[in-house]
Amino acid sequence: MKSNTNTMKFVRQGSTYQMVIENGLDLKGVLKLDEALWVAMSAPTEAFSCDPQFLKYIDADSNQQIGSEEVKAAIRWLLDQLPNHAAITAEFNGTLPLSSIADNATGKALVASAQYILTDLGVQDKSTITLENIRQFQNVVKTRPLNGDGVLSLNTATVSNMAEMQSCIADAITATGGTQDIDGTTGVNEAQLNEFLAAIPAYLDWLKMAEIPSGESSTAIMPLGADTPALYALLQENAPQVEYFFKLCRLLSFDARLVDKSLSTDGTLGTFDPANPDEVDAYMQSLPLAQANPAGRLPLDPTLINPVYRAWWSNLSNRLLKPVLGDEIKAVNESDWNMVVAVFASYRAYLADKKGAIVEKIPVERLRLYQSLPGLAEEGHALARRDQQVADTMKAAAEVERLLLYRSLLIRFVNNFVSFPDLYNPRQRALFEQGALVIDGRWFNVAFPVLALAAHQAVAKLSNLFVLYVEVEKSPDSKITVAVPVTTGSKGNLAVGKRGIFFDLNQKEYPAKVVQVIENPVCLREALIAPFSKAWGMIEKKIESWSSASEKTFQGAFEKALTPPAVPPGAPPPAAPVAAPAAAANPNAFLGVTVAFAALGSAFAFISKTVASMSALAIWISVGCAVLALILPISLLAILKLRRQDLSTLLEGSNWAINARMRLSNKHRRYFSRVGIFPANAVGTPRHILKYLLLLLLLLILGTGAWFAYRNWPSRQPEKNSQEIQVAPETNTPADPAAPATPAAPAAPAAAPAAPAAPGA
Repeated sequence: MKSNTNTMKFVRQGSTYQMVIENGLDLKGVLKLDEALWVAMSAPTEAFSCDPQFLKYIDADSNQQIGSEEVKAAIRWLLDQLPNHAAITAEFNGTLPLSSIADNATGKALVASAQYILTDLGVQDKSTITLENIRQFQNVVKTRPLNGDGVLSLNTATVSNMAEMQSCIADAITATGGTQDIDGTTGVNEAQLNEFLAAIPAYLDWLKMAEIPSGESSTAIMPLGADTPALYALLQENAPQVEYFFKLCRLLSFDARLVDKSLSTDGTLGTFDPANPDEVDAYMQSLPLAQANPAGRLPLDPTLINPVYRAWWSNLSNRLLKPVLGDEIKAVNESDWNMVVAVFASYRAYLADKKGAIVEKIPVERLRLYQSLPGLAEEGHALARRDQQVADTMKAAAEVERLLLYRSLLIRFVNNFVSFPDLYNPRQRALFEQGALVIDGRWFNVAFPVLALAAHQAVAKLSNLFVLYVEVEKSPDSKITVAVPVTTGSKGNLAVGKRGIFFDLNQKEYPAKVVQVIENPVCLREALIAPFSKAWGMIEKKIESWSSASEKTFQGAFEKALTPPAVPPGAPPPAAPVAAPAAAANPNAFLGVTVAFAALGSAFAFISKTVASMSALAIWISVGCAVLALILPISLLAILKLRRQDLSTLLEGSNWAINARMRLSNKHRRYFSRVGIFPANAVGTPRHILKYLLLLLLLLILGTGAWFAYRNWPSRQPEKNSQEIQVAPETNTPADPAAPATPAAPAAPAAAPAAPAAPGA
């Protein structure tokens, strides 16, 4: 544990310097740390895999995005409640001594709430509290009649002193629709209960207005007596059809040509199938109430009425039309109809002015019972107040829960926000990681959540990473998408549609499938060959284009040759076409090809002559320099591109605000992506093959070195020099290069041997 000091410590992670946060003193230092040195400034709540209630407490404005100020507020609150900052460490056994809570107003309320919870649960030791105590208390309270959620349910009514309260709450639920209670049932809140009780007298007063006094058969509102509501409902059942009939009649009186079209057009009859019951029903529904006529008379005879409305019209005629218009009436015109409708004018206005309509589904007898109980409303308010007291207790318990969650998780959360040590630690998972992917014979140990694929991909393209977008099927109805960086090895068989297995942070496996890919070089080898691969791809496309064009030309010429032209009878046969020279189509093509081959031949001759005049060592050195001249800039660019690979864009694509660049070291690359590891004592694994390859490479290097040593061994130099001396006299180089060479004089014949001396000389 660090000493009680305010000295900040930093460590290099991912090419940036990040603050080390180990205890409450470091949390206090975070409050002073320049926010430009924070790794993240903002992050979505759904990016973190931890207790959801903890995230709700930090996300104070509930906008599903956690910002730096919210993190600072959480730190301040925790440090205010736990004064011993050095004791706030990541190592926490879940038990919080109440004596460690600050002795201020908030701290005293926390202690009082904790003690109330422990007493309610019957815990003997009231000196400490755990998160399990809080959660147990919350679950117990949820099952109680008064659970503090502000909803009065049927279970709540069991603690009432009035037997009618349960029936009243049930009817209030029916009238208002109710509210979901925390225990899963439906109840009403205080506002809904007040609305229900207030609607009862208004509705009963409205009903009283339509009552018919004793001794009378009708009133202004009830012109047809007690049958008024039923007759008005019968009238309204198909009144629009009557209005439509009279509209057609008015039209026919203006334009008699429409008589034949008032029922149906010939086109409709032509497509109508009387054998199809559905078409018969639809056709009858499309016809008017009766055959329109210019006189505008609607017959009361049911046989002249559309069969769909026949029963209704017969009932209406007998119960309403004849009593109002007279039994002798045979037909109704528009004036008669308006007279019948006017009978219900007062009743229609009465209905429009209905009061307390929400309780009309409740039997009137029960409504009158509730109205006769003056203490019913007061009892409902008393239950609401008692439930509010429980709500206050639950709110205080939530503050204790907040304290325990902050004490347990805040240091780790800050280490996944202000700093990212967990991301680079092979033994620890960052809170914003999702799990690991096994695919193509490799492990990919880092996976970030993706909120919107298209938006994420647009940002992640700047990472210079090879990125897999993997769809993980948690269940048939639940799928998530994660971004998986490929940091070692090669592309291999990684492509869209490739399937694998995804392991979440709890090591539970799910089927996974690659749905999108951002392709970039994974390793130095791929980065080196990338330019050549692109060039070869362009050449392949060009060759395919030429091949396709040539194939089409050949097929056209071949078909033309096999198809003789049509010759009219008696006409002379057409002259054979004169074959044009191949170069006629493009006179410059042959010349260009000739020049190109001539240039290549000259270059090849020059290179051959130059190589022939060089020693073996010079050739090897020249070839090496040429290779280096080609590979060195490509290698430099490849290395720079690999070094620019950045994990931060994978988070920024999911609405993170990242300050630091998250570069990758070789160690991190090998941790984030790796191949399968064979058992240590296994035989026949690639490690033995690698040994043979290394041995073969070593022998090749030794053989090459021995050949160079042999070619340049000093003992061979005298022989070479003697050959040069013997050749030198045969050369005749003039002193003056401009002067003509003088032919060498023939060698003088050797002198004859001297004659022997004469005897006696």
